[in-house]
This record gives sequence, C-alpha cells and structure tokens, in this order.
Amino acid sequence: MKAAITVHKPRDEVRRLWSTSGYRPDYIEDSDASVEFKDAPGDRGTEIYVDIGDPTGGRLGAVARGLFGGAALPKVKDDLRRFKQHVETGEIPRSDGSPEGERAERKLKQRPAQPLEQSELEKGAVR
Repeated sequence: MKAAITVHKPRDEVRRLWSTSGYRPDYIEDSDASVEFKDAPGDRGTEIYVDIGDPTGGRLGAVARGLFGGAALPKVKDDLRRFKQHVETGEIPRSDGSPEGERAERKLKQRPAQPLEQSELEKGAVR
C-alpha cells in the first residue's frame, strides 16, 4: 500500500528534512517501509511516496497493529500531512476543538449516532 503527498519545497531540502528526526515519523526509520522522493511535475516541489508494503507483516505492520488495530495506511497519510505542514509552514496547525489535530485513529473510534435515552431527554429538557 502506498501513500503520497506533494511538498512545495526542492527535493534536496525535503530529503534533508526527512532525514531529521524532528520532522520524520519515528517508526518509518525502523520499519520495512520504502520512501521515494521525486520532483513534482511543473517544478511544483517534491512528491514523497511511502510504500508500507503488506500491513500484516514486517515491523511497520506490527507497529500499526499494536497502535491502531491494523490501520497503517491512514496513520502514514496523517503523518505525511503533518510533515508537509511542518516543512511548508514551520508548524502543525491545531484547533481548540481538536488540539491533537485531525488524526485517523480518532475517526476510527467514532461510533454511529444513537438516539438519546429518556433519562438524557429529561435531563436536557428536550421534548
């Protein structure tokens, strides 16, 4: 499985920042994932491709299963997006509503909407 993103910086700079532990996700270095940097078409920065291979095998698969129950691809996409934000703006934007940012694991824990129970309706005086 592959994840990709375009960063609006030259390839040499992106590669240098990727090799810096403050920018790159820690598990990428210790995994079987392969990372490829290519010039984006039209001189529009650098494309980063991360191939996580089979999420059921290898070190990355073990990390993903341990942390997210097998959701490796959304995790890698989130981390690529944060890398892009950090490189292009110098920070990772956060909001008061979700201070940890938008993360795949948060979405995975969501459940379908449920009707309110009678006690909840009475508590909120909703009729």
